[in-house]
Amino acid sequence: MIEFDEQDFLKTYRGMEKFVTEEREYYKLFLDLLQNDALLEMIKFANDVLCIPPIKTFIIYEREFLKKNVFNKEMSSTAKRGLGACFGYLYKFIYKGYDSEQSWFNDCDEHKQKTGIKTASYFIKRV
Repeated sequence: MIEFDEQDFLKTYRGMEKFVTEEREYYKLFLDLLQNDALLEMIKFANDVLCIPPIKTFIIYEREFLKKNVFNKEMSSTAKRGLGACFGYLYKFIYKGYDSEQSWFNDCDEHKQKTGIKTASYFIKRV
């Protein structure tokens, strides 16, 4: 179980207050994730070994395995940036020793409702 310091997060990632307050649905999902050690280990494995952005693994898990509809709709830019910042904070300040690397995600589809996320970061452990 990971402790998330909201005040430090907001100090580190300035401008995320709107995400924490107005995009509460996504923020709460992230906080719930931090209580799920097994899922966190899967996300960390996918990131560390397969270079799959944590946000991608998280969204696919929520949408495909849990069948939640929250990621079946276009996310606001605030929600996309905020969720990305949460994963950045997790890897850079909680796990520590990681640098971010941008990759193509493309969770966009004109025929099905998707998040609209086009790029996401995966994290590389510094040696």
